[in-house]
Amino acid sequence: MKKHILLHLLFSLVCGYSFGQNNIIVTPAGKMERAVSGHFAGIVDGKLKTWGGCNFPDVPCADGGQKVFYPKAYGASVTVPEGSVLIGGANEEGSIAEVSLNNKPFPSLPKPLDNFAACYGVDRIFVAGGQTNGVPNKDVYALDWPSGKEWVKLCELPGEGRLQPCMAVQNAPEGKALYVFGGFLKDVYTYGLKLNLKTLEWTKTSSTDNLALVGSCCTTSGYSHILFFGGVNYDIFLSAIKGEQDDQYLRHEPSWYKFRQDVLAYHTITDSWALIEGDSALARAGAALTPFEGGWLYSGGETMPGIRSDKVSRIETKRETSFGWLNWTVLALYLAAMLGMGIYFMRRENGADDFFKGGGRIPWWAAGISIYATMLSAITYMAIPAKAYATDWTYYPMLWMIPIVGFPVIWYYLPYFRRSKAASAYAILEERFNVATRLMASTLFCIFMVARMALVMYLPSLALTAVTGIDIYLCIILMGLVTIIYCTMGGVEAVIWGDVVQGCILVGGAIFAALYLWGNTEGGFSGAWQIAVDNDKLRLFIWSMDYRRVTFWVAILGGGIANNLISYTSDQTVIQRYMTTKDEKSAGRSILVNGFMSVFVSVAFYFIGTGLYTFYKTHPQSLDITMQQGDAIFPYFMMSQMPAGIAGLLIAAIFAATMSTISSNINSVSTAFSVDFVQRFRPKTSDAALLRVARWTCIVSGMMGLVIALLMATWDIASLLDYFNTILGLLTSGLGGLFVMAIFFQQIKGRAALTGFIVGEIVVFLMYLYTDANFFLYGGIGIVVSVIVAWLASFVTKK
Repeated sequence: MKKHILLHLLFSLVCGYSFGQNNIIVTPAGKMERAVSGHFAGIVDGKLKTWGGCNFPDVPCADGGQKVFYPKAYGASVTVPEGSVLIGGANEEGSIAEVSLNNKPFPSLPKPLDNFAACYGVDRIFVAGGQTNGVPNKDVYALDWPSGKEWVKLCELPGEGRLQPCMAVQNAPEGKALYVFGGFLKDVYTYGLKLNLKTLEWTKTSSTDNLALVGSCCTTSGYSHILFFGGVNYDIFLSAIKGEQDDQYLRHEPSWYKFRQDVLAYHTITDSWALIEGDSALARAGAALTPFEGGWLYSGGETMPGIRSDKVSRIETKRETSFGWLNWTVLALYLAAMLGMGIYFMRRENGADDFFKGGGRIPWWAAGISIYATMLSAITYMAIPAKAYATDWTYYPMLWMIPIVGFPVIWYYLPYFRRSKAASAYAILEERFNVATRLMASTLFCIFMVARMALVMYLPSLALTAVTGIDIYLCIILMGLVTIIYCTMGGVEAVIWGDVVQGCILVGGAIFAALYLWGNTEGGFSGAWQIAVDNDKLRLFIWSMDYRRVTFWVAILGGGIANNLISYTSDQTVIQRYMTTKDEKSAGRSILVNGFMSVFVSVAFYFIGTGLYTFYKTHPQSLDITMQQGDAIFPYFMMSQMPAGIAGLLIAAIFAATMSTISSNINSVSTAFSVDFVQRFRPKTSDAALLRVARWTCIVSGMMGLVIALLMATWDIASLLDYFNTILGLLTSGLGGLFVMAIFFQQIKGRAALTGFIVGEIVVFLMYLYTDANFFLYGGIGIVVSVIVAWLASFVTKK
């Protein structure tokens, strides 16, 4: 491991490449009106405002002084979009149930509480732990925000309850989860509790290794971190609550109590802890933490038992990055090479047939690699490793179905497509049904392709932003414009040969990254394997009948068979490759090459995901606590751990995945629009005019995808892979059904086919809106419903 670090530093020095560590910056930000602890805090008119709290104003606690409340303390203040919510607390008379929003009454707690934890997330406020007049509280309450009329009991804390715990809602592998950490009762808790907000099941987190989270405050940071500030020392506090301290306990210097000044960071994906160097100003207990201008204000608290502070500190997190000139050079050379390829093939074009079909001169092996590169995209290169990193391999069995689906495609669909001389797959639907079916299918395909373009423009821009700090909107614009120019010039031949080059970069980069990750996990390959096995990261199947999760049957029938059948039988992007080879036999070989690559080569992406988990499980301090998107974890690893130049090449591989997909999508939309609409209604359009239409369609569709990608940058998408598969099922299930009807059900004619298509799409959208069915089921159910309805309608409709 030392050799790896030295080599990395050497490359960084020579190549001008740097990737900074997590930094916690603490600066003075003023003083409070009085020195208190256990107070409430919020932002009012852009400034920090504090309420309540308690202290010993006259006689010190060590001398038997009386605690004074102003007028209450030990509650919780939660920041919501509408302001500050002050919850519960205690005064001289006991616990309090009152709740207020900006000092206006709000529904009270079901019972009085103090020394509890509260947080806001998923449009709810949560409260857990604490006590009611000295009696521990195990209940967990939630209030829907802002429409809730009363608090609802969700469940109970495992065990006997916790006083002064910390709580936050953060992303977990299975989705949003509620975390309760630390606190004490008869003992000092060093482990946390995670509540699955869907199933309401509790699981334990890993331990903090005898670091106490009592008197601490916590906040979420980035996509998957929770940060803890301040708090007491484990050993000293534990001895105090067990009565092992003498009467001098309250009379030591503040440094004796060892209140924590370093920041403790918990990572929800790897269930690991890391210490980040903090500041002496953070060594307080009972302070309040308030979000403010991208950071936090840390106010009040006590520097030792009984001694309060009036200090306010500003906390910020920072990580400096630099892409480095060598990485930029590698990326620029790659982009220039792709543009040069577009110019070269533009000079070889002899008309619209070359633009759409490549003149039928594409070798079968190149077409197969092109299909693989097109279906791969940046979604695979980034989102699959991110998914395997966060969960397991339950998505991988879906790839096994690609070669299985390939055989009926070769036996039944391919001859049908090859017999038709049309460049558009949807011309077949007019031959089989009617013109309305053709136009509806082509329109829906174009809409899906624009949505897909937006998604794969957004992903690499996200990666580049994560590793260089360049504005994501600028990245999307640059990526979109370069790709539009490249694919508009060269037609499908440039797209396919570009895919071959890009496919080699993709596969080579993935294999190298997987080996690098596993080899650099603590303990090497054997250590990585053991960590993966112990944490169930290599699980392939979930044996359950639950239709809401990616169980075995959902993955095989929905994501594997149905979605792949849709892609390989109704997607113009893929079918267009079938038409570019010299004959049907060559096209069949290209399908088999793609199936082989999908099963055996794509396994590298799952090994990358597992390797990311094992690496960061053993190196939690290397994670970026500010990372905002889970899908950026792989490019972040490239830039933070790999030598310069190699990192640039792997980032170029992400761009390769993006360009291969977007260029194919743009070209297929151009083909569908030009053939299904322009040539269909104006058959006498000249070859030159049709080529001009095709190129303008490339530009317009590409720009539409670019604009949608800019909008996506403002959305909160937890997993882009899941999001893409949702869109796939919603928009294309009906297309798959139409081609099943066309090939296998000769009795179904135009009106019946349209009826089945429309009903199938309606059913899928209703499933999306009103059920919890897993998105992988949309495609299969859409096909089955549309075919059955069309078959039944064929008995009552006229031919």
